[in-house]
Amino acid sequence: MTRLKSGVLIILFTLTLSLIPCMAHANGSGAFIAVYNSGRALVRETRVVTLPEGPAAVVFTDIPTTLEPASVRAAADGMTVNDVEYSYHPITAGNLLDAYVGKELSVILPDPSDANARILRQATLLSNKGQPVFSVGNEVYVGNFEAVLLPKLPKDFDTEPTLTLTTQNVAEGKKNVSLSYLMGGVNWHADYTMTLSKSGTMADLDAWATVTNASGRAFKSADVRLVAGDVQRAPAPRMARNKGVMAMESASMDGAGGYASEESFSQYHVYSVGRYISLPSQGSKQVGLFSAVDLPVQQELTSRFHSGPGQRNGKVSQPVELALSFENTEVGKLGRPMPGGVVRVFMPTMDGTQLLAGETRLNHTAVGNEVRLVLGRSFDVKVERTQTHFKKVGKNAFEIGWKITVKNGKSTPQDLTLRESFPGSWKILSADVEYTEADSGSIEFALTSLLPSKGTEGKSINYTVRIDY
Repeated sequence: MTRLKSGVLIILFTLTLSLIPCMAHANGSGAFIAVYNSGRALVRETRVVTLPEGPAAVVFTDIPTTLEPASVRAAADGMTVNDVEYSYHPITAGNLLDAYVGKELSVILPDPSDANARILRQATLLSNKGQPVFSVGNEVYVGNFEAVLLPKLPKDFDTEPTLTLTTQNVAEGKKNVSLSYLMGGVNWHADYTMTLSKSGTMADLDAWATVTNASGRAFKSADVRLVAGDVQRAPAPRMARNKGVMAMESASMDGAGGYASEESFSQYHVYSVGRYISLPSQGSKQVGLFSAVDLPVQQELTSRFHSGPGQRNGKVSQPVELALSFENTEVGKLGRPMPGGVVRVFMPTMDGTQLLAGETRLNHTAVGNEVRLVLGRSFDVKVERTQTHFKKVGKNAFEIGWKITVKNGKSTPQDLTLRESFPGSWKILSADVEYTEADSGSIEFALTSLLPSKGTEGKSINYTVRIDY
């Protein structure tokens, strides 16, 4: 038995690799990549290989680790593909231990007689399901271990994925093999930056596409298309998280002009970058989509409350949300399909410094729709309510009265919309402020030019509703 002082150890083995014959290398130049915002991409590329007459096995390297094998298609003049094989058995600790199940190994274990020491024991690996289980002498060991020493690297492990075509060829010579496949680990979404003017009524908008690649393969000088829309797909394993760095493709803005061209595709939209770009094997890249200047925007404060049939005691505070809205129309100086993504809104301070005023996620928005961005909650405008009346007037019917108090802590007048929602069927019995029915389940009080509150003074609204459900 050998005693070792504690320290950081790793799995040790002897590395032996065999060369793969008839290998075709591809540099990725000229690849066509259609990236979907569902975490996958369609790749089309051409690889040049020299084939003999008759049968041949062609092995391609530089293959993404997230390739979907069933989607692979290959073709070339005078070449028939009999079968396609995708192979990738990566060198990982779990895979290595799986290969040594049932075999004796050297294992570094804690020393039961000294908490600060380790011992080297010979042990048989019984199982590697979940946690390794060892047979040490006449005992079964389940617990922590420092490291396992492997005598050599087992066969049939791959340092990178390979794709093998078994082909039948009419004649000898060089051939351009057209290769297409789907792969995971590639995604894209839009990132928007909106900058408001000093007046707060106009804004400039820049739209960028952030493309992430965690497929393990870099693409150089690729023709990248970005597909926006919810394309149906069969369930697939979860993609690996991207932990790479971000690269930035710079482009100059030109007024309301765009960076990428856009066209409709079935019920979706496709953006073409318009130039060849490169994607890192693990990382992200941003490319410009479009921009617009002087968009008319509106800032609005809204406070929402759902008035159920229950009885409430004491004061109830409710949040006041700040939202920014604009029309996605040509009249509104935009009129472009807006892919889903994150919108970051910046507003100026008194000295003109632009600060982040909020960010929110935008769903796919078609031309002609209104965009409403909830940015945060008001610091100065407060809304409180007190239940002033509660009476059961039937088996499932109630009369409920509310007093709503609004206080404006800002030094300037504010506009506020109070939206009250009700379950079941309902009827407003009385209200001392005019309201409108927003839809079948709610009403709105539009309070305009609320003056700054003085002390405890504020604007009060009183109403009574009957709810039947």
